[in-house]
Amino acid sequence: MISVLIPVLDGAHILPTTIPAIRALEGVDEILWIDDGSTDETPRLLARAANEDPRVRIVTLPVNQGRSAARNAGVDASSGEVLVFLDADVEPAADSARRLAHAASLPGAVAAVARIEPVATDPSEPYQDYAVHARRGPDPDTPAERALDWRYFLAGASAVLRRPLVEAGRFPEDIPYGEDQALACELSVAHPGGLQLAPTSVRLHDIGDLDRAIRNARAYGRTLSALHGRCAALSPRFLGPVVALGWLAAPMTSTLRTVIAKISPHPFRRRLIRYLLASHAIHAASHASPPASCHGSGDRL
Repeated sequence: MISVLIPVLDGAHILPTTIPAIRALEGVDEILWIDDGSTDETPRLLARAANEDPRVRIVTLPVNQGRSAARNAGVDASSGEVLVFLDADVEPAADSARRLAHAASLPGAVAAVARIEPVATDPSEPYQDYAVHARRGPDPDTPAERALDWRYFLAGASAVLRRPLVEAGRFPEDIPYGEDQALACELSVAHPGGLQLAPTSVRLHDIGDLDRAIRNARAYGRTLSALHGRCAALSPRFLGPVVALGWLAAPMTSTLRTVIAKISPHPFRRRLIRYLLASHAIHAASHASPPASCHGSGDRL
């Protein structure tokens, strides 16, 4: 049995695009939308989808609790042995859930990811231009249904077998950003070769702008710092020394932002954006304090 779980918070602007794609998924037994405290038209749109498709159910959280808590609520309410996780701004191909579930169920596998194709609404916006042209995920030549490094696990277009997910402690609700890498760490301990690349892709909408990307980079930097050294399988060897020099990143971010604002879309500008985001992440990591304990039973990033 395949369950599709989609957390959503104030998604009314994108749901008219993604709900039809979710409903068109082949080979799925149930579709659970987890409304994480939305205050816009999201509940009405989800209710309409549930009325029109018997596979659709809605799990409502009274207040916003974060993506990990929303996904975990969906896990608790679902019945499938294979759990397909999609973000609310993801538009999957009709075969995406079926192919993800199949790849996650291959011998030795416990999870799978799809390729992600960002969709720009404003190609001139610096980050949208960068996101569309930057390579995301494994190398394009990587064959499907082949084991991947766990660092490529992104929960927004993935499938995980229920039992390994529960044994790993599910999604860590104390990590607000980078929670999929936290889960990947837990899974990598017990299943080092357990991530597969599914032969399918999804379109990623609502990719935001450079300001939002910078906020996300800072949040990810805090996560890296908090989890560095706790997961040998995923932690970059160079991260510690780089974070120790995080004070150098602050002046670099201001300079890079000024230069980026003055030049047109070009591969050089995209490279500067990569450096800008990395600088913000490193600066945030150098000022973060690691927590007293790590989620789950394994070590972390």
